[in-house]
Amino acid sequence: MKKILFLLLWAIALTSRGDGMADLFKAMPDSLMPYLTTNNRLDMIDFMEANMKAEVTNLLDSKSEMTALTPDSLSIRMSHVLRVDMKTVSVTEPVDSSLQVIRVVRTYQLNDKQAERVVDVYSAAWRHLSTVVEQSSLLKRDEDLMKNE
Repeated sequence: MKKILFLLLWAIALTSRGDGMADLFKAMPDSLMPYLTTNNRLDMIDFMEANMKAEVTNLLDSKSEMTALTPDSLSIRMSHVLRVDMKTVSVTEPVDSSLQVIRVVRTYQLNDKQAERVVDVYSAAWRHLSTVVEQSSLLKRDEDLMKNE
């Protein structure tokens, strides 16, 4: 466990600091958000800054909308079943140096009984650091779902 913590802190130490969420979102690799092109992401930011509805047609030929953008977070409704929330988080090492990571939460919500929340952590340079499934009911057996009706 100490080894994993050390590796995580070491990876975080390699990251840059101080980028705003809009700049981080612009620099995000296309592979991390396959629904959206780089131009889609840039348009969303421009629309939000102009106080307009930040809705674009994504690569699946449906609508995606950025619903919030602040200096340290953003939220996008990618489709009717997927929401993506991002937040920059400062992590403090025992040496008291503050480092920035990006927490990306993907919430898949099919209905009231079927949902999954996946959290990925990236460095400010978009290097993947960890993944955690915080909540999942997608793999429950049918009889478990029937009991909860």
